[in-house]
Amino acid sequence: MLRRIFISVLCTIILLMFSYKSVGASTKPSNPPRAELEKKIEEVARKRGIPSVILKSIARVESVFKQFNNDGSAFVSRGGSVGLMQVHNKYGWFDNEKLKYDIDYNIEAGADVLLRKWDTALEKLPQIGDMNPNVLENWYFAIWAYNGWSKSNNPNTGLKKQTYQNLIYSIAEKEYGQKITPIDNKLLPKQGLPSKSSKFDTPKDLHYGDILTYTEGDIVRLDGRHIMNLKETPNGSDIVEVTNLMEFQVLEGPVLNNGYFWYKVKAKEINKEGWLVGNWISKTGSIYPFLDISRTWSKSYIISLHDMNIVSGDGSNFNPNDKITRQEISVMLSRALQLKPEDNDLEYADACDIDNWAVEHVIAITEANIITGYEETNEFKPDEYIAREEAAIIISRAIGYDDNLDFQLDYSDISEISDEALNAIKNLQIMGIMNGSNGKFRPKDCLTRGEACKLIFDLLNILE
Repeated sequence: MLRRIFISVLCTIILLMFSYKSVGASTKPSNPPRAELEKKIEEVARKRGIPSVILKSIARVESVFKQFNNDGSAFVSRGGSVGLMQVHNKYGWFDNEKLKYDIDYNIEAGADVLLRKWDTALEKLPQIGDMNPNVLENWYFAIWAYNGWSKSNNPNTGLKKQTYQNLIYSIAEKEYGQKITPIDNKLLPKQGLPSKSSKFDTPKDLHYGDILTYTEGDIVRLDGRHIMNLKETPNGSDIVEVTNLMEFQVLEGPVLNNGYFWYKVKAKEINKEGWLVGNWISKTGSIYPFLDISRTWSKSYIISLHDMNIVSGDGSNFNPNDKITRQEISVMLSRALQLKPEDNDLEYADACDIDNWAVEHVIAITEANIITGYEETNEFKPDEYIAREEAAIIISRAIGYDDNLDFQLDYSDISEISDEALNAIKNLQIMGIMNGSNGKFRPKDCLTRGEACKLIFDLLNILE
């Protein structure tokens, strides 16, 4: 009896050991695909105020996108630099285990190291131009210092066949198609290091990056920092300490100050206003009904139509610069004019292509003879974009207009306007709607969603 129990327990232990080994083997760390790593780097770089092509090129040079060895151990250089970004934790700024096994943390740490090199108050490196961080050429000395502020990276010394910063620039151009103009070698000393107090003009052939900026109305939180201080002015004296549990509404900005973009914000919880640096915040929402309208010229029209339930939003994007389709503008006009369908049937040959959310509005707008189908094919073509001259006809039908207006349109591209649209455009001109720009009407250009909102807003004002 005891022998059977012993054998049973022994078998259980052996099974558990094999099971543990199996789980361990399946969870052995491995390197994600390069494209996945590049996406992670891009996201970190842009929100940290670093052009993503620079941080990606650094990862490419430092580790060839390697965080782990084949056996699952962390990739550590002979000099002790760790992981994807080859972070050397000399001063104990970072958690060593997370540097080794947390890829996201390693990328954040690499960005933090580069930002320390960028910060002239910390490293006291030479400055370039106005130190706008979105100008790629302005990062020359910060990139140099990422590899160590060493005279070997002075191209005039000849100590390296290719200096670190020039290698980064080469990778940026060859693998990402992004040219970056280096500082002219003639401006650098023949030996040693340039003076840390020196200032250089930004090379004339400059190129811009893709860092994130925020604008009035955005809602942000601290990101990458648990605690910061609101400042009286950009980079000024402290007002009050704030935490990553608070939400802030952006009131002004961005304002460039000493290499960083700053934003005036209001801390809702404590009702305080002050300035925060943009590198350690991220957007979580907007005071507006859509996340992407704070910078568009059509913002006020979109908000007005949203308040009238003509366009709906739940904190998502509105895409104001996208072209508007026939079914999308049908919905907006149907709601704006409060049209209700009398019939429930769509007799178009392509009725099945009309989305469910648009069906009743297409019926109503068709019955009102504001937007009709194509007679030759009996199709509505719901996903076809609306040209500007078509929009003029549609809005004129909604208003009602005089067919006998006797004046000439003064556009240099008038020959491109169809006969059907000429009179409609004249009517809108009289009412002050839908003017052209730079002497052109651009009749064949597609109407954008933002432009459609302005047209409908103007339409409602006239009808009232």
